[in-house]
Amino acid sequence: MSPTRLVLLVGGLAACLLAVSCSEKVASGETGDPVPEGYRWVGDGGVLVAVPDWWTTGDTECLLPVEDTVHVETGAVTDCASTVPPAPTEVSSLAVVDTGSAHGSRLLEGLSVDGDVGGEPVLSGRECGWLAPRVCRTVLAVPSRGVAFAVHVADPGDVDLTVLRGSLRLQPEGWTTVPLALGSGRTPVWGDRPATTRSYAALLRRTGLRVRVVPAPPADAGETTSGVVLPRGTLLDIEPGPGSPVEEGGTVVLTVAPSPAWQ
Repeated sequence: MSPTRLVLLVGGLAACLLAVSCSEKVASGETGDPVPEGYRWVGDGGVLVAVPDWWTTGDTECLLPVEDTVHVETGAVTDCASTVPPAPTEVSSLAVVDTGSAHGSRLLEGLSVDGDVGGEPVLSGRECGWLAPRVCRTVLAVPSRGVAFAVHVADPGDVDLTVLRGSLRLQPEGWTTVPLALGSGRTPVWGDRPATTRSYAALLRRTGLRVRVVPAPPADAGETTSGVVLPRGTLLDIEPGPGSPVEEGGTVVLTVAPSPAWQ
């Protein structure tokens, strides 16, 4: 891990420890079914799947995964300003893909029917070549819901594909998921600028969710902090997190830096 990414992660942890929303659970995230031990629910389009609870969400550079993470895949890759290009084949990841997009349509090619979930057909198979030549992923898709999950396993210890496949389910009536990404396909993360915070808040409201913006309390005198000075409105935390199940009309808390002096 690069020193820059380490600083960001440490800073993010400091922010979370200071933010009131870290201890406040606005929505339980329950779906009616217990999540497998050591896993958490994520999803889109009314479809959920369980991923290891230590995986991050939206940990990408140039829209490619750089840690074991859940992310949105649009088929686009942005110009990368990083001095070290992303190496998505070195990490495990679950890509959430809109099957109604051109990229999603290509992803469905070659898949075959593999049972159903809630009476709706599930397609599964392998996709090779998107992350890198001769690198393959396991794909699960529920076309009737417009969503597919492409799973890359860099290390067998990162995720049990049997558990992941067996966890696939539809959300019960009255439930939805917190939007995973903005229109660009990028998930808002700790340290994003105030403009991103505002854009994500607007997206949450458009999907029918309530938004509460909470300023993080200032650090106590003498308390060790990250030393990073953030502009007012900088995003520090999202609760429940992107992709998490939430009741329709539920509240999502965005914790932000309260002033330029916050560290």
